[in-house]
Amino acid sequence: MQINSSSFLYGQQGLQRSQDKLDQASQKVASASTQTLNQTAPTTDATASNARYGSDIQDGLIEAKSSELEAKANAKVIDTSNQTIGRLIDIMA
Repeated sequence: MQINSSSFLYGQQGLQRSQDKLDQASQKVASASTQTLNQTAPTTDATASNARYGSDIQDGLIEAKSSELEAKANAKVIDTSNQTIGRLIDIMA
């Protein structure tokens, strides 16, 4: 009898997507930080610009935290799938 575990595959795919999202969020934070550091003498326009970059940093950090939570959820899916497959093998053996 063949045991098909699509939940395991979905967990793996979700974990990979979470990693990709974390990479993008990290790049967003790094890019916004670099832009903020490269700002010239503060003027009214630069102050508004710094607020925008600060928002990009905050967005990136929120996205990073979100991807962390998604990764944990996908790891639980993989773990549960693994336990289920183990139980099925024990029952069938």
